Amino acid sequence: FMTNYGCDGANIDFEFVTSAVRDSFNRFINDLAYALWNHPEGRKELYMATPAVPEWYPGYDFAYLGSHSDGLFIMAYDFHYSGSSVAGPVSPCVPSSFWGQYCVAKSIGSYKIYGVSGSKIVLGLPYYGYDWPTVSGDMGSSTTGTGSAVIYYNAFQNANTYGRLWDNYSQTPWYRYNSGSWHQCWYDDSVSLDIKFSMVNDSLLQGAGCWALGYDLSYDHIWNAIRRRFWIEPPLRHWTVEANIDSLNVRDGPGTNYRIITEARIGTRFVSFDYYYNQGVYWYKVYFPSASGPYYAWMSGGDGTNLQYMKGTTRNKVVRINASLTDVRDGPGNSYPLITQVASGQAFVADSFSGNWARIYLQLTDHPRGWVYTPYTIITNPEDYNTYDCSIQSITYPSSANSMDTFSITLRIKNTGYGPFDTLVYLKGTGRSPFYNPSTWKDTTRAKLTGFWGLPGQVFYNYSKFKAPYVSNQTTVADTFRFERNGVLFGPQVIISIIVNPVGMSERDVAEIVNLENIKTVFRRVLRVRIKDIDTGEILVYNTLGARVGHQFISNEGIVIGEDLNPGVYFLVLKFKNQVIRKKIVKIE
Repeated sequence: FMTNYGCDGANIDFEFVTSAVRDSFNRFINDLAYALWNHPEGRKELYMATPAVPEWYPGYDFAYLGSHSDGLFIMAYDFHYSGSSVAGPVSPCVPSSFWGQYCVAKSIGSYKIYGVSGSKIVLGLPYYGYDWPTVSGDMGSSTTGTGSAVIYYNAFQNANTYGRLWDNYSQTPWYRYNSGSWHQCWYDDSVSLDIKFSMVNDSLLQGAGCWALGYDLSYDHIWNAIRRRFWIEPPLRHWTVEANIDSLNVRDGPGTNYRIITEARIGTRFVSFDYYYNQGVYWYKVYFPSASGPYYAWMSGGDGTNLQYMKGTTRNKVVRINASLTDVRDGPGNSYPLITQVASGQAFVADSFSGNWARIYLQLTDHPRGWVYTPYTIITNPEDYNTYDCSIQSITYPSSANSMDTFSITLRIKNTGYGPFDTLVYLKGTGRSPFYNPSTWKDTTRAKLTGFWGLPGQVFYNYSKFKAPYVSNQTTVADTFRFERNGVLFGPQVIISIIVNPVGMSERDVAEIVNLENIKTVFRRVLRVRIKDIDTGEILVYNTLGARVGHQFISNEGIVIGEDLNPGVYFLVLKFKNQVIRKKIVKIE
């Protein structure tokens, strides 16, 4: 059956097992586990559905079943069932004086007392309720007949019609109505289930499940609660952000209509993994200290162009919490006061380390930083996993320039990747670029960028300085670039094509070196170096203090130097064909 249908495993739902067959049932589960775990197509999983109140079912050897399966699915529902004599909560969260001791919290505790590890417990929760005919509309009323099951989708709609009520004793919702006689419906919704999801995390359980998938139909309320409590982002989509203004609001949703949780100080850094465009700006989802608020929070990054509330930051060490709950203290040791706690899967930027402790940024007004114990964490760098990409919305530069003039390139960029732009992003040509500008380029192939370091999703401007090559006749000069970071190319091609006009000798006072005998030269504006019978070489220029102030490669076409130099005496070093020639040059204007 497993092979024919491609199943991942089996879930055994044998209910009301008696004490008389306890040992036989253990043997059956043992043999089944062995068969599934050693399946010829690879290991298959084995789970078991087990009762909400283990004390009532001595036929189950819970400790043995837990250790001989992948997990026990506690059916933590039907505390009040269709045949109950009193209408009440189907899955009460906590014990109370009104409903008694049996509840979800007690079920978890009882299983652990029976020797089942939390890592083997899956908390099964109801996506349904029961509608009972009752004597009255009062809470705790007796029933006058059998209850009918109502799936969550219908219960939610009915509660909107009749008025949703909340029971503080059980921490669950209900509603009532009179259609000639009283009815009460008790069910679970995203609020009560969120409380139970918190129990799963707090009790260090394997996870949660439901009966039954699909009972919420098109509603996403419960999925949102699941996402908030259990969704741990893969590191592939993490990046770091920095508050670019002081007192930046931290909210519990992506918009100004959401509640302000706290404020972040300028310069504080956080780990983000998602963004949402709302109200004309980009909102970034970041981790928030779980003991001080929600697991996630939202911060506005602005639009990247006119509003720059947050900017990208790279080359950070990120601390990812690996324990279920980790203390954050005021100093690097357990003797320091406790500030808050952070939960498994959360990630924070570290700014310093001391022994086995890391100091991390927090969005807490009174405590912008705190210390965590690193053996409970994993130290990562999101850039090791991030992929960079972008689109170009516009490119602006002049249509023409004079020979040897510098000109600006303005790029309007949309960051479509998973990492912020930074100083490691260049425009890289296909080879030695004719637009090489020694004063602003990384090397002859890569142009440096300046401007705003845009976050994923943002639209922003970057700039670069190019230099028109020397020409003796009007020439159209072009080169093709792509973005590059750490040797990896990304984004679309950027084609720069410009008409370069020659400039006469009288305008530029260009001195030209054609042979080595004429290399001791006095010049005004620029010095053209064109050596006969040379294939490739390089020229270095030093000032009288010995500091290098220029470095270019030379070919048969020659190069122009000196435009960026102040008037004075310089020493030129020419290297070619295994020769090194040193000469003095003088710029007088």
